[in-house]
Amino acid sequence: MATDPALAAFLALDDDAVAAYADARAEALGLVLPPETRDGVIENLALLRRQTVTFTAALDDSLAPAPEAFEP
Repeated sequence: MATDPALAAFLALDDDAVAAYADARAEALGLVLPPETRDGVIENLALLRRQTVTFTAALDDSLAPAPEAFEP
């Protein structure tokens, strides 16, 4: 499945790098992760990343019809 560069970079992270990613992304968005929720946010992001890797690996772009890209 084709991914945009930001998603590809997120999916390429390993679990150890998710915390640094979360901190950098929050800072770029002007957000502060409260200390009491930071661990939960990082855990959820790591889970989301692993689930997305599994999901996108299972897709085959050559199948007709090709899956539609999600656009929020």
